[in-house]
Amino acid sequence: MKLVEIISGLTTSDETLNITKQLAESMGKTCTQSLDVPGFIANRLLMPYINEAIIVLEQGIATREDIDTTMKLGTNTPMGPLTLADFIGLDTCLAIMKVLHNEIGEKYRPAILLQKYVDAGCLVNTPVNTPANTPVNTPTN
Repeated sequence: MKLVEIISGLTTSDETLNITKQLAESMGKTCTQSLDVPGFIANRLLMPYINEAIIVLEQGIATREDIDTTMKLGTNTPMGPLTLADFIGLDTCLAIMKVLHNEIGEKYRPAILLQKYVDAGCLVNTPVNTPANTPVNTPTN
């Protein structure tokens, strides 16, 4: 990753922030700074995006492939949200969504299908026992 999000706590000194930024930049990183709040910047924006993609899949609005292709090509990102979720780890996505939900509110409630996939030990892009092109409501074994 090229980015380092620098998070300052209540007692973080300017000196500590400057040293941290200099260290990260010496490693070729770009730095951003955020308050110490749930999700900081990246996860506060990224996780609801991934969660909504899983809800779209759960509701049968589009296939995995169409969701990822639409977002990859339509927003010029290197991968779609479902592939990214698998790359990050669904258990990690779920844990972050739970923190956001508990700390910030209902708008961050994790998708039911995300919880089901984690419980089943599946990836979003793991085929489950459902007919082709039908909504995926639950992973089955």
